[in-house]
Amino acid sequence: MSGPKVTVIGAGSYFFGKPIIHKMATSPIMDGGTLALVDTNKKVLDTMMALAKRVFAATKCKVKLVGSTDRKKVMQDSDFLVLSFSRDNTKYRKLDTEIAARHGIRMCSSDTVGPGGVFRCLRELPIAVDICKDAARICPQAWVINFVNPTAAMGMGLRRFASEVRSFALCDGNHEPYNTVRWCVMAGLLPKDATAIPPQMWPKLDLRIGGINHCTWVVKFTYAGKDMLPTLRRFYEKQAREEQKNPGEKAKPRFNINYLVQLFDLYGAIPTAVSHTKEYVPFFQGYGVKPNMPEPIRLFDADNRQEEMDAAWTITEQYANGKLPMKKFMEQVHNDHATDIIESMWGGLGKQFYINSPSNGAVTNLQPDAFLELRCDLDMRGPRPQHFGAMPRGILAIQQQMIDTHELTAEAAMTGDRTILRRAMLTDPLCNNIADADACIEDLLAAEKAVLPKYWYR
Repeated sequence: MSGPKVTVIGAGSYFFGKPIIHKMATSPIMDGGTLALVDTNKKVLDTMMALAKRVFAATKCKVKLVGSTDRKKVMQDSDFLVLSFSRDNTKYRKLDTEIAARHGIRMCSSDTVGPGGVFRCLRELPIAVDICKDAARICPQAWVINFVNPTAAMGMGLRRFASEVRSFALCDGNHEPYNTVRWCVMAGLLPKDATAIPPQMWPKLDLRIGGINHCTWVVKFTYAGKDMLPTLRRFYEKQAREEQKNPGEKAKPRFNINYLVQLFDLYGAIPTAVSHTKEYVPFFQGYGVKPNMPEPIRLFDADNRQEEMDAAWTITEQYANGKLPMKKFMEQVHNDHATDIIESMWGGLGKQFYINSPSNGAVTNLQPDAFLELRCDLDMRGPRPQHFGAMPRGILAIQQQMIDTHELTAEAAMTGDRTILRRAMLTDPLCNNIADADACIEDLLAAEKAVLPKYWYR
């Protein structure tokens, strides 16, 4: 069987562009397939095409390469359509952050929750739905994989407003098998250099992770009947003390372990993406009379992120133009969550992955269509969430609130209904004042007019 046709919308992606080239070039399952690269920026497209040609030549793989700035020209016969685009990512996340802060809302990531998550969805979801409408006509058999934040809101929106296509959504956080290995290493069940779970361990291991994207939790972790959460509590307590000596300056990782320990003690579960989860709760906003410990979350440092992206792009260009050798590319670039999933689906490998999709009752005390990130069985029929059980109360409340926020956000993004937008913003856990939320909405609509659909201004 020859490899699949994978079409990438947003070929210059900070996260996905190089890994998919690497996977297509090195996987026997992908060999003989087609990689179609799409980017609206011709210079970016030309760079990624040049890189892919060099990699494919160096590896002598039999992958066909096509590219275009017009997606409709290359989507035909796609088996997978990966959405990895982003429109002026740091520019608008910076705007979201600064305007929200003026209205009393602090965001350390600005792409999932709060005004940043709401307005990023307003910018990105209509584009994703348009792409899916094209896919429904041109390549209706394709699986659409959304890799654009806010992952849950985007995934919900595609299920609701682009139901003609098959879709699910991804985040790179709980990448298997490395995710499970990492938890077992921290619990002292595996040595630090472990790369896989030995087969004899699996029957004794019960690791349950789930929740809405960027707010997933380890709610149960036992091995041979022993509860490993107290062991992890001691591990993190030690790490938190060390972190206080040098918390770093970047907003997303700053004091993460200290925030994690507080959430662990509150809910009896471990947030797996604390750099985001600390932004999902109001506890670290600076509200209240007593000071937040260790401090209110810092604002997303967009300028630093842009510097990182620029540096990464310079390296990509050097791989593409030959200033950096292919040997280094093959050593430095690795497969990612999405590329491993595509390979496993196409090859029928039977691997399990964390996927964002309707939970179908896997979480027994949330509605069956709750769009959650859960461990799934996966093949070309799509993801099938494994049984999770009941979400612990406390965390359950956060999940339901964010599901409602994301559902309202997706509806607002596709309808331009200001009443729904206002409801979404004020359902969000970070907004605690109606007048502030209203003013924030008006300022963001004014500031982002160039990239929002015209129906917001009719």
